[in-house]
Amino acid sequence: MLDFAPDYFEPLVAWRVWAVEREDGAARLRSLYRSCIWPVGAPLAARCQSRRFRIWRRTVHQAPESTCTCGIYAVPPYYIPKRGGALPPGCTPVIGQVSLWGDVIECERGWRAGFAYPARLYVPSVCVGAEETAADLEDYGVPVELLDVESIAGALDDVAHRAA
Repeated sequence: MLDFAPDYFEPLVAWRVWAVEREDGAARLRSLYRSCIWPVGAPLAARCQSRRFRIWRRTVHQAPESTCTCGIYAVPPYYIPKRGGALPPGCTPVIGQVSLWGDVIECERGWRAGFAYPARLYVPSVCVGAEETAADLEDYGVPVELLDVESIAGALDDVAHRAA
């Protein structure tokens, strides 16, 4: 028997941007600012990485933790960036919806979760190899759509419009 009532019975669906990285010849989702490939067919489990820096004196804990910045980040649709300038240089972005579950902590601009898996992916047609990338990303078993846009900013605007 549960000692508590869960906040949600279904995953929380939010938005995020991934980078694309080739692994074993196939395009895979990678976190923008961490060297972390999202697994195909299995959820990504968050891990706190603050202890890898010796100056941090944090205790070992499950991610996310309210007193830390760990967890898998996602935002509501109104926080989808309206321009590509926030992306790392040379990044091939994929924009999409992500299902979050487990412990989910609300943050200033979205959520941090313990587990996540992509729910829907949008690949901007302006990216090099966009069609091949979209085909590879179908391995995740979620809808993948190629966006017919002229710029990354246009792709972000398109997805923000769809989400509204």
